[in-house]
Amino acid sequence: MKESNMTRADFVTSIILIAFGVAVLIMSLHMPTFAARGVNPYSAPGIVPGFLGALIALLGLVLFIRSVGRKGYRLGINGRTVKEFFTAQQTLRLTITIVISVLYALVLLGRVPYPIATGIYVLAFILLFEYKWKSPARSQWKTLLFAVIVAVSTAVLVTAVFQYLFLVSLPG
Repeated sequence: MKESNMTRADFVTSIILIAFGVAVLIMSLHMPTFAARGVNPYSAPGIVPGFLGALIALLGLVLFIRSVGRKGYRLGINGRTVKEFFTAQQTLRLTITIVISVLYALVLLGRVPYPIATGIYVLAFILLFEYKWKSPARSQWKTLLFAVIVAVSTAVLVTAVFQYLFLVSLPG
């Protein structure tokens, strides 16, 4: 991205970060506190997400102020820039990421055991972004092996950490 586009990108990103941070903060305030059970108030599940949401919103506000000072609000949106945005490689990659993440969350989780769903997700992600589909498969055995090793280890480690360290029951 060109330096001249960075202030515009900062402006848009700051608005997204502020909205996301405030949403996380609001949702964390609605989480149960377990005060009726006499539990320590600092062990409420909304403490860390609330703190992180507030921090993200605050840093988004700092970025917003900085980008406004640099006139980042002048977005320069026109037909050409909209077309460039929708045909850019970055937009395609972002769209693919969103699609496979939504498929993971809505199709795999809850229907397939968590470690298998997570392994499939990581494997698909690596193959979609690292595998060269126009090259012969024989020449890419290292990429395939890497993808399988990372997918299996991620699935095993994430499952173990959540089940045995954080004591979270996982779907599936």
